[in-house]
Amino acid sequence: MVVALGLLLSQCPANRDGVPGQLAQAMEETVAAAHSGALALDLRIRDRTTPQLVSVQISDARDEVVKAFQGIADLKADDAADLSRQRFLTDSMTAIIDLLNTASAHTRNVVADPPLEQLRAALTASADRLEAGYR
Repeated sequence: MVVALGLLLSQCPANRDGVPGQLAQAMEETVAAAHSGALALDLRIRDRTTPQLVSVQISDARDEVVKAFQGIADLKADDAADLSRQRFLTDSMTAIIDLLNTASAHTRNVVADPPLEQLRAALTASADRLEAGYR
């Protein structure tokens, strides 16, 4: 029973060292940052926070994704599955960074479109797609 549990846990990328573990960690950090950004936008939409505070929160979320991206961008995948995960992850991270940049610009009144509601929905959808499609 213990051996079977150990084998099962070793198949989960988040529980392994090396490239699979680093990719899984970066995915989790990116999903968390995207949800954090979406929550900050939700609070702003409901007028429960100031534009300055939401701008800082969006910038922090973007910085977390950028940091995670830098951590995996130069990894050398050892197999096709890891390479596929890395490609999917970097594409998703780039899209999320773009959304967070747009949200940041919106909260600083640089742009008016798309509306905050649409940005919040896009961030949530991107995080959900990343989490569901990563495995």
